[in-house]
Amino acid sequence: MGGACGALLRYYWGILFSPAYHSFPWAVFTENITGAFVLGWLLTIFVRQRGRHRYLRAFFGTGLIGSFTTFSGITADLALFSGIATDPVTSSGAFNPVLLVLYPVVSILAGLGAAWAGWSAGRYTRYLCMPSPGSGRNGETPAESGRTGEPREPGNPGSKHE
Repeated sequence: MGGACGALLRYYWGILFSPAYHSFPWAVFTENITGAFVLGWLLTIFVRQRGRHRYLRAFFGTGLIGSFTTFSGITADLALFSGIATDPVTSSGAFNPVLLVLYPVVSILAGLGAAWAGWSAGRYTRYLCMPSPGSGRNGETPAESGRTGEPREPGNPGSKHE
């Protein structure tokens, strides 16, 4: 389900950044940079979450972002810049040594920067929105919330340790 949504998003993203008007592959570049940021943010938020959150990680991380970002798009663009292939839309594909070298380097560095920024934003989001691990409800300490860490009394649903 997430993969289908990500593929549709990538399709419309490609229309938004139509290659007919640009010599630089802005659609693929911005898809990958945006995906790196969002994936860094999401994985930071869900990194310690268990249970149903594993399905959210799979839906958003593997599905949505995995199908939205594209390594094959970078490879196809590099084939265009090397003159090996021609673009069916623009009929271009002349050898461009500057883009052939700079495009993968800039893509990798920008992707790493975006992933780091997403990680930082995710840490800030966790700090603002989620209680710290081991805390009680609503950010209370375990003692304030009535949870002392003592084991529950088995078979006594009315115990204070429930």
